[in-house]
Amino acid sequence: MFENKVFEGIYYSRFIASYVNVRGKINPDEFRDWLRSLTINGKKIPEDVIWDIYNLGTSGKLELEDNLKYYLKHKE
Repeated sequence: MFENKVFEGIYYSRFIASYVNVRGKINPDEFRDWLRSLTINGKKIPEDVIWDIYNLGTSGKLELEDNLKYYLKHKE
């Protein structure tokens, strides 16, 4: 079960959305390196939190992904 946890007042999904809004797609190494480079409220993001954020951002639900592919292919 995935949970949209918070690190220093920032939801994990905000880290993901910010990266995707700029890059378009998650590049695994770059994404984790970027998270490692951040300092939030004077704190570096712990490695276990980095992996939780990464897993949340890259573990889509196949049924939703298939639905989106179908939608994009058939939208007007």
